[in-house]
Amino acid sequence: MDFLTAVFIYFLIWWMVLFTVLPLGVERHTEDGKGYDAGAPRKADMKRKFILTSLISLGILLVIYILVDMDVINLERIYKSDL
Repeated sequence: MDFLTAVFIYFLIWWMVLFTVLPLGVERHTEDGKGYDAGAPRKADMKRKFILTSLISLGILLVIYILVDMDVINLERIYKSDL
């Protein structure tokens, strides 16, 4: 797997993992009144979620890289397959 393919796969994995990590640890506002939305999180903590997303995505990419290196997943065959 070349570098550009790995970057592209990491980018796709990162976005999918981000949307699974976003709802973790969300506490909703319980206050009613002007300026409060019941669905808005109290503290989003996006920095922690971005770091967690990056680490999980790196782990998934490493597993994919190992599978490609062991020829369990053959990217050339996938690219050149006729549908």
